[in-house]
Amino acid sequence: MEVPTGGIARERNFRRSGATPGPTVKVWMGEGDLPALALCGTGRAHARSSRPGSHRNNCRFIPQLIEKLFVVVLIQRQDVSANAHGEAALDREFMTRALQLARLGAGHAWPNPIVGALVVSAGREVASGHHRRFGDAHAEVLALDGAGERARGATLYVSLEPCAHHGHTPPCVDRILAAGIARVVAPAPDPDARVNGRGIARLRERGIRVDVGGEATAAVLENLGYYRQRLGLGPTVTLKIAASADGMAARARGQRDDVTGAAARREVHGLRALHDAVVVGVETALIDRPRLDCRLLEGGVDREPMPVVIDTHLRTEADNAWSRAGRPFVVVTGPHVDAERARAIEARGGRVVDCGLAGAGVDVRQVVTRLAGIGCERILVEGGPRLLGSFLRAGAWDALWWYRSPAGFGPGVPWFDDAAHAHDAAWPGRLVDEATVGDDVRRRIVNPRSWEQIAAWLSRSGG
Repeated sequence: MEVPTGGIARERNFRRSGATPGPTVKVWMGEGDLPALALCGTGRAHARSSRPGSHRNNCRFIPQLIEKLFVVVLIQRQDVSANAHGEAALDREFMTRALQLARLGAGHAWPNPIVGALVVSAGREVASGHHRRFGDAHAEVLALDGAGERARGATLYVSLEPCAHHGHTPPCVDRILAAGIARVVAPAPDPDARVNGRGIARLRERGIRVDVGGEATAAVLENLGYYRQRLGLGPTVTLKIAASADGMAARARGQRDDVTGAAARREVHGLRALHDAVVVGVETALIDRPRLDCRLLEGGVDREPMPVVIDTHLRTEADNAWSRAGRPFVVVTGPHVDAERARAIEARGGRVVDCGLAGAGVDVRQVVTRLAGIGCERILVEGGPRLLGSFLRAGAWDALWWYRSPAGFGPGVPWFDDAAHAHDAAWPGRLVDEATVGDDVRRRIVNPRSWEQIAAWLSRSGG
């Protein structure tokens, strides 16, 4: 028997002129010949049989038939829901993989975004790619090249909307159409004015199913500097914390400790590669003597981020690891510092930038403006605790990457005076995600005020 899945309906309701029939379900009602269930105009159901005189007897089975029918319809609808849920789970899994691939381009792709892509057929990844370097082939093209004929009828997952314009390379949309891809999944539109929805629209016009919006916040966060720059939102400030399980930055003041494991440290070096400058306070510079480079990334980077020290009273040594390596660096000071010491720093390749004061230290909002003025628009603040607290209190931050070790330090140097912040991550921000990185846990949080602008754009653009 075949009936509309909307349930038992009158014949005139689902056969009226111009009506669009809904999905149907075939139901087996018993052994032998299957009687046909007719729905008459009066709403009375009749079971028809080839046996003479059986019409009245068959009618008494109608309640049982209807019950079986609804059970089968319910099962089918549950299957459809399960399939949809299964697709959504696969989409999350493969988009997470695309975002991981994208990170391989950190330190090479800028001023392009980092992008990862993979071709999936019958639920299995068959090829992948990432944007390796500015001016080289895009991630989608590399993935499709690897898939070859297996791309026909497959799904393409890409961590950013495919481009639809001629730049250093031809439009990725053309390559996707030629490959015979049946479906494209992207988390968000590309904010570049030359794209911004045009790639999605063109694919849909050619009959390709395009699903946009899954994992959008995480995808934007991976390319936060790119999004903010293309949308004209100003410099990007990312904070990074590595804390022990009990919220400590170190076991004792004046002591350097490895807080997180190797996997988390490698990820932080990738995070550095997405920024123009890495900022620390003078205490961190004098005690830890950090290199602030990306040496843990396999293959290195095309350009190291600029080391920046926030040093209100200019205590930074002119002879430091950066000057000895011939790396340019910046020291941000308050007004009226020792001019001779400033000249010594500049003679060793440093640049001294003065800012106004806010309380006992430099005004971190001015710091952001001054750094952007010398070309450092993507700023990563790595601490220590006092400096990071200054950015938090001023609201001068856009995102926070918080790494927490499973090991406690006991009494030591806390990141925060507020125990709620140290132990429960009770931030006035929005938690984007939480992930295990080696033995450590990484939480990512965005500043709600900063994020409002991007969220509004995503809403308008359909991302």
